Amino acid sequence: MRTFASLIIALFLAGTASAESARSSAADTDFVRKASSGNLTEIALGKLAADQASSDDVKKYAAQMVIDHSRSNEQLGKLAGSKGIQIATAPDVAQQQDIDRLKGLDGANFDRAYSDLMLRSHKLTSGLYELEATKGEDTEIRAFAHDTLPLLREHEKLADSLPPF
Repeated sequence: MRTFASLIIALFLAGTASAESARSSAADTDFVRKASSGNLTEIALGKLAADQASSDDVKKYAAQMVIDHSRSNEQLGKLAGSKGIQIATAPDVAQQQDIDRLKGLDGANFDRAYSDLMLRSHKLTSGLYELEATKGEDTEIRAFAHDTLPLLREHEKLADSLPPF
């Protein structure tokens, strides 16, 4: 009887550990999808700024966003692929609404809206990466978030330093 009871307890504990691992994996997967969607949004907005911004400072910032977020998304894609996680293929609905809203602006109106959006989105993105860097289950995804966080904070600082329009 003891061995049967021990087996049942072991199976129960293994099932509990699997369920906890699945929850953690779901959180890591959610991070990957949100992070990749954010990267795609930054790239799309940066390219839009190349055409619609009037400020050289905004255009320079936007060009850097395209470079940095393209690189980040490439790294994230390789990492996600090695883990069987599908990255986002497009911005999420709210992000697409922001892109569409900015498509209707140009000149100083675009510069102001883009700068405000970059500051707000980088604050949110930094929070997302901070959470993954401290609480992520997967050590490689957690390390990616940790290593990318300083760049995102720099983006936020640069967005905050753009001149008012």
